[in-house]
Amino acid sequence: MAGPVRFPITNRVTGNNFTLALSVGSGATAIDVLLDTGSSMLTVDGALYDASEDAAATTTQLLQTAQFSSGTLMAAVVRAPVGLMADGAATAITVPKANLAVVYDIRPNLFGGADGILGLAYPALNKSYLMPKNTWGAGYLPNQVALGKPAANLDPYLNQVVGAGLAAATFAFSVQRSVMSEAADGAAADLLNAGVFVVGGGADCTDLYSGPFVSVAVVHPDYYNTNLIAVQVGSRSVTVAPAPAGGKVAANSVVDSGNSSLMLDPDLYRQVIGLFNAINPIFGSALGTSGSYDQTALNLAAWPNLGFVLQGAGGGQVTVTVAPRDYWQFDSDGPGKATTGLTGGSPHPGQSILGLPLFSGHFVVFDRTAAGGAGSISFAAHRASGPTPMV
Repeated sequence: MAGPVRFPITNRVTGNNFTLALSVGSGATAIDVLLDTGSSMLTVDGALYDASEDAAATTTQLLQTAQFSSGTLMAAVVRAPVGLMADGAATAITVPKANLAVVYDIRPNLFGGADGILGLAYPALNKSYLMPKNTWGAGYLPNQVALGKPAANLDPYLNQVVGAGLAAATFAFSVQRSVMSEAADGAAADLLNAGVFVVGGGADCTDLYSGPFVSVAVVHPDYYNTNLIAVQVGSRSVTVAPAPAGGKVAANSVVDSGNSSLMLDPDLYRQVIGLFNAINPIFGSALGTSGSYDQTALNLAAWPNLGFVLQGAGGGQVTVTVAPRDYWQFDSDGPGKATTGLTGGSPHPGQSILGLPLFSGHFVVFDRTAAGGAGSISFAAHRASGPTPMV
């Protein structure tokens, strides 16, 4: 099995999520896909890739669908060569018959400026339907899905990579931002907006992190479900209730690289803002500001760390700390304008979505071999992270 392979990623394509370049089909069409631990489909824009013109592609009777804010995505499943591009030109890892969902009803900005999504979660989220006809060209509508029947869950792309012996079942993120920096110093912003995605490695990438790891348990393997025990604001904390038994969600939190904020359950968010206000009433009102905030009015040295206490992979509790520089994003709405990465808009009551601010300032390793395949998520300090910036 090959050792770890590193791939450059950037948040410049979407502005608020990280993308990686794929090589799709025998013609090696370059596709920028959003890296998303909150889904499992490998999905690309059908306007950019035509399977009927690719001799290496095999069309099928399989259909995949997904819900986005703009409506229902409909995609024909094609088996085609898909590779990960290590330097923007060379393809370092290729799956010859990848499960590729090609969207034929594309809408403007469906992928937030990217050309598709590379889902990094588990097979349980990679559902498909067996339709009466070959889905490539059939153009089934959302109200026609009932013409088919549920088929077996498809192997996500990284499962296919591992199954082919191309890499170990681990991947990692090394990023410093949750939203694109638009700092006046373009060279400095470019460094902050770039990151590294590692396939098949983690703790062996010692140049990307410093200090020890803390490891969080994945408590249910469909999403990266985690058990959030408490949220700390400085020395204060609030306890988080577990997910209700038999409810719609498997856990009270998920770790999601496809979300650019810490999207807390609304009730939990109100309690956390209360903890900020207990330190300084200005803090809560600033975090609740809609849109951007004059960052010259933010002395981040006075702001507390935000801690997420989670169930540890080895039992007990571990804390992942988010510094003020990471739940505030300077120069994110233009030079001198800050935006907050802490919100109360989680779509599922009782569940919080822990997005990219949790990744920022960390080297984050997703190990699919841990706990009998359920997995773990480990956090260490990002090698490039410095002290909390002050204004």
